[in-house]
Amino acid sequence: MATLNTEKIEFQPVTMKVSSTGSDTAILIAGNLKDGKFFAVSNDDNNNVVFAGVSEGNAVINRMIGIDYEEIVELMTKAVNNRTRQRNYFRLYSQMCDGEITEEEFYNTIEANEEDYVVEESEIPTKERLMTALKLSKGMKDVKSSEDISTLFSFDSSETDKKLKEIETYGCLQ
Repeated sequence: MATLNTEKIEFQPVTMKVSSTGSDTAILIAGNLKDGKFFAVSNDDNNNVVFAGVSEGNAVINRMIGIDYEEIVELMTKAVNNRTRQRNYFRLYSQMCDGEITEEEFYNTIEANEEDYVVEESEIPTKERLMTALKLSKGMKDVKSSEDISTLFSFDSSETDKKLKEIETYGCLQ
């Protein structure tokens, strides 16, 4: 059974009786998401839920079950770009060590093209964004520490460590 991701949903719950005896109660939930509007109806006595709404493609359903493809694509692009920056830096460093360029040329190249060689670690991740990054990093090579996560996704390392402790405290890590 899918879990409803309620953190990105604005709810306006309404309870209404559907029988004259009062034994059956239906729960009507109406909500707004960034990508659409929906309502859901559920009966207290079972796990069946009926959804209806309007969204851009599957955006509402994806968000309700915890899939945000835009965020995944953005995080993966950032991770690939940061690994490319690291590779570029070490290639340039190797050229300096091999005597192909001078130390001054090494530093001047980096200073002139920081976007190609320097990984920024300035984003303060939310708990949810960090958990998404953790899930994505499980299949990546050599991601073994919070420092690796911070560098890969451009997260502030001290904030990443704080959020990781919070996630561990509440048992969110698996």
